[in-house]
Amino acid sequence: MKWNNYARLFYTIGLSALLLTVLPVFAQMPQIEQTSILSPVTVTATRSERSTQEIPNAVSQFDRYPQQHFQPGITLDEFARNTPGVFFQNQANFTQDLRISIRGFGARSAFGVRGIQMYVDGIPQTLPDGQTQLDSIDPSLIKQMEIVRGPLASLYGNASGGMIGMTTREAPQERFMVSPRQVFGQYGLFKSELFAGGRHERLDYTVFGSHLQQNGWRDHSNVQNYFSQARLNFKISDDSDLMLLFRKFYSPEAKDPGSLTREQVRDDPRQASARNTQFNAGEEVNQEQMGIRFRKKPTANQELSVTAHMLHRDFQNRLPFFDGGQVQFDRLVGGVAMQYRHDHRLLDKPNRLIIGVDYGIQNDDRQRFNNADGRRGALTLNQIERVQNVGPFFRNEWRVHDKFNLVLGGRWDWLHFQVKDTYQADGNQSGDKTFSQGSGTAGLVYHLNQQHQIYTNIATIFETPTTTELINNPTGRGGFNSALKPQTSLSQELGLRGLIYGFQYESALFYIYSWDEILPFELPEAPGRAFFRNTGESSRLGVETRLATPEWRGLRGEASYTYSDFEFEKYTVDTISLKGNTFPGIPEHRWEGLLRYAHPFGFFGQFHVQHVGTFFVNDTNSVTNNAYTLGQLLFGWGARLRWLEGSIFAGINNLFDERYNANTRINAAFDRYFEPGAPVNMYGGIRLRITPF
Repeated sequence: MKWNNYARLFYTIGLSALLLTVLPVFAQMPQIEQTSILSPVTVTATRSERSTQEIPNAVSQFDRYPQQHFQPGITLDEFARNTPGVFFQNQANFTQDLRISIRGFGARSAFGVRGIQMYVDGIPQTLPDGQTQLDSIDPSLIKQMEIVRGPLASLYGNASGGMIGMTTREAPQERFMVSPRQVFGQYGLFKSELFAGGRHERLDYTVFGSHLQQNGWRDHSNVQNYFSQARLNFKISDDSDLMLLFRKFYSPEAKDPGSLTREQVRDDPRQASARNTQFNAGEEVNQEQMGIRFRKKPTANQELSVTAHMLHRDFQNRLPFFDGGQVQFDRLVGGVAMQYRHDHRLLDKPNRLIIGVDYGIQNDDRQRFNNADGRRGALTLNQIERVQNVGPFFRNEWRVHDKFNLVLGGRWDWLHFQVKDTYQADGNQSGDKTFSQGSGTAGLVYHLNQQHQIYTNIATIFETPTTTELINNPTGRGGFNSALKPQTSLSQELGLRGLIYGFQYESALFYIYSWDEILPFELPEAPGRAFFRNTGESSRLGVETRLATPEWRGLRGEASYTYSDFEFEKYTVDTISLKGNTFPGIPEHRWEGLLRYAHPFGFFGQFHVQHVGTFFVNDTNSVTNNAYTLGQLLFGWGARLRWLEGSIFAGINNLFDERYNANTRINAAFDRYFEPGAPVNMYGGIRLRITPF
């Protein structure tokens, strides 16, 4: 670590120490009656319902508030804005999914999400190999989101950045309710939604469907998809319940405009990459998923749950090169999770023990063909890839003292990767790899009083390469990249949070040291295709802060700031040492602000602003992405008349008409790092809520 980084570290520790000194003073102050005392927030991200005050981790929770009904409903970042430590990119390129990074983990992703475990309604969206596709999650359906920043490998395994858990909208209290919504906007945006649900004795249900089409601001960026979900909850008895979930996603078209050089962005930011147009880069997806969860409470202080899920995905895409540039796979995924929770007393103090095991299996039947200017050419690869993952785990949460919570956890992950080569024109590339390792955590929460806590934790992290990262072999042959290894990390965190006169605050300081970090790169002969390599050693020093105001006359605000000092400690590429270089893809400074308002007469509004600092886009730190500031203004009016509730709304994106890049491709070939974002643009819509009974 460089000397200026030592100075930053000492400054940050000093600031945290000052805050930790001041907060006990606040804790001892006479408690003045507050106008807005929020009830304790409970989360389930730690595999059981717990108050955030008892969790020794940085946790953010977002409930759907009225203004979120009036977002475009396109990408998940609409729901999780203002989260410190979480950086979103790539909201406009649907072939590669929204890119999410937590504390820098996930920034390497060429498509989908890496390094983060994701669940929806308790059903894992992360595959056994560690990758997550976001295309089958509609943000308009999300009711609540929980984000754990920092490692939870001891609970969920095979992830470095943290965990994102989502719950879809619940059934209304009425016997029946239907709510259509229509959104339209510039660049051909047109999204139709229909949500309905109801309750009848021991059954509640919800159904949702949506259709999205958009031409896109850039050339060759149009998209069209359909999504539907049905969820049923049965109250079998007073101590047991059953949930059934069915989900369908179909995208017949999603074009990839590709990335550009800086000079191309200056000349014409709307243009698509010439190669992407030539080879008709894009994808088609057809996916079905179902899940079932059974929970039973044998006694008031015990709970047993069993969750099973299945997924089928038919995928085809075209990459912007000839040799093997068309990919097709048929994916089958299944899994079972069993968990037991027992609340009891240990040495006459409350104690909660959670034990369980996760099992998942993934089978991909994959082919590659030559891409003859968008037409399918000769077969170049045909193989079957299988991944199995078994992970037993435990977590013990003990209230050692009235002011102390002690948490211990551990997990052992066993992952077996297997490839069967059925092509064999270039030899038999069949093989297998087994990765196994334990992960552990220890955490402590100190309660200054009922409203202020200090917490700390230390955790080990284990993350394997995904199947795609293993089979994208730089040698050009099938089989696995034998040089690619798992990455491991050691994380340390110190945080404080609380409530002062209705103001919610949180601050976290963390330091993470990693070995064999996995990062992407491209080769000139296959531009647009990501390969992966281990970096050696790296470090992450970061600070995350957030402040939220109480509601005052319909007005409420939030602000967050993230500082990231991430660098390579040991990394050599082509005999050149990159020690001391900064991680690509992550800004050093980032802040966000959110202000929302609701008037009793039905008028509402929201203003969001985000500033992203300069960051590098390659390991050598020779090219940077410029800083940018984005704003969004949302406004509308709603009214209710007996059984009918209606709203009209409009929004302005990129309010300041900033020229910026919505996505960057790390270590891209031919300096094609940048995917420009759209200028100022507008959208609008109408939403109804009908309760006829």
